[in-house]
Amino acid sequence: MKQTLTKKTAKKSVKNSQFFKAQAGFTLLEVLIAMLIAATMFSVAVLAFKDNEAARLKTKAYQLIGLLQVAQEESILRGVELGLRVENEKYYFMLYDGNKWQPLNEHALLKEVKFDEPVKLYVNVEGQESLLANAAVETEGSEKDSNTEQAQVELNEQRSKRLVTPQVFMLSSGDMNEFTLTIGLDRDAPIFYRIKGNFLGDMSISRAIDGHFRHDWDIELESETQHSD
Repeated sequence: MKQTLTKKTAKKSVKNSQFFKAQAGFTLLEVLIAMLIAATMFSVAVLAFKDNEAARLKTKAYQLIGLLQVAQEESILRGVELGLRVENEKYYFMLYDGNKWQPLNEHALLKEVKFDEPVKLYVNVEGQESLLANAAVETEGSEKDSNTEQAQVELNEQRSKRLVTPQVFMLSSGDMNEFTLTIGLDRDAPIFYRIKGNFLGDMSISRAIDGHFRHDWDIELESETQHSD
């Protein structure tokens, strides 16, 4: 009787031991399933993030052409000369005061716009001269005042500020210069929108284009121009 109980207890102990061993770790199949689920969730998250970036890019592109159209109308209706200045990760509008270009401040709509990564902007006006340039830079102060290194640095900064001009011009006469603006996502799978303007003041925006906003700015440009004609 005692031996029978001992045998039953031993068998039960072995079964319990096997059960706990099975519960202590995961089978290969369970690990593979968990990895598949994690990979799927990661892919969905990446796609959602990229879709969000693409939507933000589209908003920024249509905001830009909208502001250009506002500036164009303002220049004609108010009889002022306006321009767009594109710099690293931002753009802003400028006003010609009869002598030089200066940033347009305190306007309800035409405010400085900054970009967050990975949105970037590129402007191409190759081979064109400024429609309206700054007046000649006058040297303020005597040469004696600029002998020190600090004074020379300040003088150079002052000159550079006065030499800043827009790349895109919207004049009160209705004239514009030809330009191509590309605004895109600087990432592994880049896309961009292209905004074009001509001398007549016509502006247009493209669909989303697969390519780099700077290196591929003129991709499909010829066919796009023929289609618009």
